[in-house]
Amino acid sequence: MSRIRIIFEKRGLFTFVNHMDLPVVFSRAARRAGLTQEFTQGFSPHPRISLASPLAIGVEGLAEPADFWFEKWDEESFLRWSAMLPEGLKILKYAEVEDGLNLAKLIDAAVYRISGEGAPLDGRAAQVLSDEAARLNALFACSFAEGTVTLTVGDLEHCGAGLLVKALAAAGVVSGWQDLRMERLTVGKWNAEAGAVLPLI
Repeated sequence: MSRIRIIFEKRGLFTFVNHMDLPVVFSRAARRAGLTQEFTQGFSPHPRISLASPLAIGVEGLAEPADFWFEKWDEESFLRWSAMLPEGLKILKYAEVEDGLNLAKLIDAAVYRISGEGAPLDGRAAQVLSDEAARLNALFACSFAEGTVTLTVGDLEHCGAGLLVKALAAAGVVSGWQDLRMERLTVGKWNAEAGAVLPLI
């Protein structure tokens, strides 16, 4: 078996597909492409898949990692699988990795880009977001330019997009999700020396 790590993007209307449905979507596409996945053991076996931290409904993911186990894998496998994926879901790159830690245990940071829908955000949005992330001991970096906040956070289990939107709404910066566009630019390992989130492949 080969453990294949992919980096994929989730855009457009596909952002409204629940995170928990992604294994089914990917596995159906793999089956249509003629790929054979490894299955888990137990009473109810299912394809062995490891996903990153959940992405909130409506948030675009521009570089999301996921691990899959296939019986055979080559460049042709990638092309066939990619061709079977629905619009809005695209594999950007892949690499074969050694079997080891669960993907979720390798990830400790993410970068969000948050902008206004219809009107630019002001500097107060950056302050609210950085304060909220700091309150959770999850703030790595925050910057503001041209109406857009770029926020790097850790503790992805507790510091997610929904909490950030709630903080903005509570501060009166926006009324809710409808006033924002959110993208998760990358997910990976925080490197303090580089001051950046390093990708997993």
